[in-house]
Amino acid sequence: MATTTHRNADSGNESEQRGATVAIDPADPIELVAIDSLTAEMVGHWTYLMVEGAAFAMQGLHPTIRDVVDKYSVSRTDPAGRAIRSVDSVLRWTYGGAEAIKEGQRLRSLHEPLRMKNADGKAISALNPDAYQWVIATAYVTTAKAGPLLIGREFTAAELDELLADNIRIARILQVPMKGYPQTRAEFDTYYEHMVRDVLCATDDVREEYRQLRDGEIEQLTKAPFPLNLIARRAMLPLLRFNYLSIVGLLDPRLRAMIGVDWSRAEQRSLERAYTVIRFAYRVLPDRLTYFPIAYHARKHHQSIERMKKRELKSAAYKVRPKQ
Repeated sequence: MATTTHRNADSGNESEQRGATVAIDPADPIELVAIDSLTAEMVGHWTYLMVEGAAFAMQGLHPTIRDVVDKYSVSRTDPAGRAIRSVDSVLRWTYGGAEAIKEGQRLRSLHEPLRMKNADGKAISALNPDAYQWVIATAYVTTAKAGPLLIGREFTAAELDELLADNIRIARILQVPMKGYPQTRAEFDTYYEHMVRDVLCATDDVREEYRQLRDGEIEQLTKAPFPLNLIARRAMLPLLRFNYLSIVGLLDPRLRAMIGVDWSRAEQRSLERAYTVIRFAYRVLPDRLTYFPIAYHARKHHQSIERMKKRELKSAAYKVRPKQ
């Protein structure tokens, strides 16, 4: 993505780089994600759909999340609708301005009644702090891992610090319990290792789901009448294959082993070739086609404001200029 590789690190002081603040509690204002940040650029592009798919995969390996999703989610009966609504929510966190705060409140309210007992008879909730933290943490993990695919190189240490800082902002926007939430990359590495070693797990049902994903066996297609099911599956096979590669390719090798999938060099090369084409397309296509609509318009609005600020520095409406 040309806009990533040409980001200007000297475009303003630190306060100008950060997002605006919304004072829900004047003593503890919530800071929004800056429109011109690396996070906003990653989220704004259509390819973030693939990154989100990998994050969903990691979330599904958390036993509490898996149990609650199995009982309450429409992910199996309406997978497309759920995916669209999830993307809508993520875009509001990042590009919604004050609406981001309202979305955080809505999500917490939406998940509050999702309570149940698991197979062991233990009372669990969608707002379990450990599980709720993991949902947001996976966004950092998958975005950081996707660097070589999304921008054609690894993220720098400074860029990873920026991504984590924005991840923390998003966690606060969504009212995630912050006690124990990693604040530095060193803390995050320790947290992530604990999650992989001690918390995440897969069941036989989960492993079967990934086998079906690998083989392109989509329930909605198999239930379609013959021969429509065969025609639709054959037409969608390249997209289904790309979806599988994008999800599994971003997973930790230990998580791949957990869900019972192999990852070959040929698959890695196929994934890299696909994203090479995507990066080229992003360089030559207009932003209107490569960004989600809300991201495109928010970025244009931000760029217009920045141009106005530059013009103000070149002229004045009065002889007496304000203090800078």
